[in-house]
Parts: sequence; structure tokens; C-alpha cells
Amino acid sequence: MQIFDQYSDILQRIEQKGYPSRVLGHTPDGSPLVCLRTGGEKTPAIFISAGSHSTEQAGVGAAMGLLDTLDTEHQVYIIPTRDPMGMNGYAYALSLSLGEEPELNSIEDVEKILRTHGELLYEEDEIVVAIIGEYGYSTEGIFGKFETGVDFLKPLFGRRIFFPSRAEGIEGTALCQRAYTLIVSPEGEILHINRFHDTAWSPVEPRCTRNLMAEIQPGLTLDLHEYGEDGFWFSARHQRNENDEMWEKRMADAIIRAVADSGAKLAPEGYSPGSFFEIGERGVFWLIAQERGEGLNLADYGAHQYGPSFTIETGMTMQGGYQERVQTSMLAAQTAISVFEERWC
Repeated sequence: MQIFDQYSDILQRIEQKGYPSRVLGHTPDGSPLVCLRTGGEKTPAIFISAGSHSTEQAGVGAAMGLLDTLDTEHQVYIIPTRDPMGMNGYAYALSLSLGEEPELNSIEDVEKILRTHGELLYEEDEIVVAIIGEYGYSTEGIFGKFETGVDFLKPLFGRRIFFPSRAEGIEGTALCQRAYTLIVSPEGEILHINRFHDTAWSPVEPRCTRNLMAEIQPGLTLDLHEYGEDGFWFSARHQRNENDEMWEKRMADAIIRAVADSGAKLAPEGYSPGSFFEIGERGVFWLIAQERGEGLNLADYGAHQYGPSFTIETGMTMQGGYQERVQTSMLAAQTAISVFEERWC
């Protein structure tokens, strides 16, 4: 599977392949939020999404790959990337305020632009936050680093903050190749696009997602992500009733067996993504959204409203590189769908 450098590359692929598609809405820069349709006509539907964090590009590649490989009678809806703006990169994000894309070869270049063209809101250690035009920009991620409503953020309440991808040696996510999008709520809480599924105020991306889910009523939701290490894990959700809980567990068991049998490395023994997870067998975690306290992400919302839901996490530094990351993500999704089909046969 190819690496998609720009969102326009995905749109071009959609046009070339003739995938059935629809536009759910438009991001602030005018980019269409596209949903693709595959599979058959059987319900309940399957919903797959990726790219809510633009730095996690193997999920995007996997979502696009599943369009060509899934064989199911069920309706399948796929949003290949939920952050078109961030996918286009940090220079592009800056161009929304500067009028042109600057040349960026280092984080020092980023900092110089923020200091030269922006109104500085915060600077300490290596973090510089500035507002330029309608958007906020930071030299690095500030999610979880400040209390809700902190004074310096007031000019950015209800707006976006972009920070650059900083990894080196990660295929698809080089230095400044992507812009990670943070959203500051009207109350001043720093979150990101994979939140706001259960809030009255919401940026356009999660609003489009939850509107689609209300329409299609998915019986299975899969959100394809990555994290910064070299193993595989995923998070499941406790369900609203015993039958859904039983099938969530069956899918969880099948996913981890399939990935382990493929030879992919699992997250190490003793690894935990956070204090708000129940630890299952190696590589399997049960997320308790109420304990996290940031509102519902996509899979949380899917479990809360519709049924079995999973967040798939492949390691960005897997030994096999981008192709292994994509194939492992696809394998996890395909395995979950196979068990889902058993339920509804």
C-alpha cells in the first residue's frame, strides 16, 4: 500500500478507482470530509475510520487497502482520514495563515516563523505557542499539559492549534510532514479531533462522524490508530448488554490470536496505555471512558450508542516498517469483521 503524501492523493485515488463516495461536510479550509462505501447491502453496517491523528498514517493506508480487500455482504462505510487539514502537513497548516507554505527543515525553523509572524501566547522550555490569523500553532504537543481555561489560551478558545510531526525515521510521518490538530473547547480544554462525540459543541470532523453513525447505526465500529512504539495492541469496550459483551470478547480474542499468529510483535508484558484501562491478555486492553474524563472518543461513542467497537493501535516503529504496520492493521480489522459476520449469519 502506498503512502499518501497529501489528502489530494486520496481524493485522486478515489476518483481513479471509482469508489462510491459521499461528502459529509467540509473542514475550515474547504477540504471535503469523504466517506466511502463498499461491501453489500446487509445490515447492521460496519464503520471504519482512520487518520483522526494525522501522524498515524498506517491506519489511513489500511483503511484504503480494505476498500480493495474486504469481502462481506454487510454494508461498509469508511472514512479514510478524519483530519484532511493535518494530513497535508505543518507547512500547509501555516500557509492557512501566512498565505504560502514556508520551507521547514527543523523545529528551529518552526519556532522562528512563530516568533516572526505570530503573537506569542506562551513560551517555556522548548514549547512556543502563537496565534497567527485564525489558528494557533505550537512547536510541540500540548495535549494534557495545561489546566482547562488557562489564561494564555483564551484567544484560542473554540479554535485549533497545530503542532508538527517530530519523529525521524517513521515512514509516512517525517519531521513536519504532518500537522497534529488540537482543538481548544469553548471552555478552554485542549483536546483533539478524536473527542467531542458526546458534546453539544463540536468541531466539524466529529460532528460529521456522529451524524453518519446516527444514520447507518453501525453494528461494528473500528478506528485505526498508531502509537509510538514497536508492538501491537488494541482497546475494546464493555458493552450495554450481555450479548454485545459476549461478541466483543469473541472479536477481541480472535484479533489478538490472528495478529500473534502473523508474527507481528505484541505490546510487551506489563505495558499499559494508561490508568483508565483494564488489562486483559497481552495486547488487549479495555478502555473505561468514564475514568479518563475527557469525553467519548469514536470507539467509546460507538460502544455507548451502537455496539461492539475497537481502537486498533499498531506500532510506528514496527520492524517491517510502513507495510507491516498497514498489513497488521488490516488483519485486525478483517478478523473482527469475520467474527462479526458469524454473529449475523
